[in-house]
Amino acid sequence: MCYDIMIGNYRLGMLDKVEIHRSVELLADTATITLPAAEYNVALDVESKITRGNMVSILLGYKETGLKEEFTGYLQRISTDGGNLTLYCEDDLFLFRKDMPDEELKNVTVQDLLKKVCQTTGAASSVECTYQWTYSKFVIKAASGYDVLKKVQEESGADIYLKDGVLHVHPPGEVTGRNRKYDFSKNIEKEELTYRTARDKKLCIVVKANTPDGKVKEINVGTPGGEKVEVKAATSDEASMKQRGAAELKRRNYDGYEGSITTWLVPECVPGDTATIHDADYPSKDGTYFVNAVTTEFSSSGGSRKVELGFRIS
Repeated sequence: MCYDIMIGNYRLGMLDKVEIHRSVELLADTATITLPAAEYNVALDVESKITRGNMVSILLGYKETGLKEEFTGYLQRISTDGGNLTLYCEDDLFLFRKDMPDEELKNVTVQDLLKKVCQTTGAASSVECTYQWTYSKFVIKAASGYDVLKKVQEESGADIYLKDGVLHVHPPGEVTGRNRKYDFSKNIEKEELTYRTARDKKLCIVVKANTPDGKVKEINVGTPGGEKVEVKAATSDEASMKQRGAAELKRRNYDGYEGSITTWLVPECVPGDTATIHDADYPSKDGTYFVNAVTTEFSSSGGSRKVELGFRIS
């Protein structure tokens, strides 16, 4: 096993462990780097060399396969709690944590709203958004660009991420990455999976939206009388509300596995990829799933990835 971690102008020579969490359901990817306190005796020495906002680069791997870039971002804070030095890092969405001027926007499309956030924070050069709706009113008050993105994500269920200077906003699973293949007999170390059928999961998605007159509009998508899941919609027109409900139903209702698998560092896997699961004993359960989240851990105990499965694709 090998690693190459840079923080600001410094390369780490000693390491206790690293944990990287990436998810399509959270705005920012995060990394936690724990340093052995005995080797870095005085916290102030570290804090005088690295500070909030320093760039962070984490490469992990095996000598046989080489290093792979697992995380790039910024140092958010340093903690000395519990006798350890812990560095908390956030990906490029850290750049959106800049205050926006208070403003009330009327009849603004989500595309124009996102462009405004990017221009104000300087965090992205352009926007690629496949949602089409208009906010009759959007109020920005004591909020950062990050807060605005969070509100858009909560109301749309969107996959939001920053890549190569472009802010991407898409319906869940619309854009996928590479396909990763997993076999219970070859490269799955541990599994926490339950196989469920759609008929076992009777769901009623309750979609709520605020109307211009201040009232709350509500529509249901799915099975009447099923388990209720409540979500928000950005606009109150029926087409948009149904689209929001259908997206949430797609996330939750399918024949296939629910849960996660734990693998090694190879194959590489990131949220938005697809994972094909094969079981020689039960080939009827084979399927391909959207990857919701990946937690990568690296320490003297070894390297692993916990891959959390989302909805079934095929």
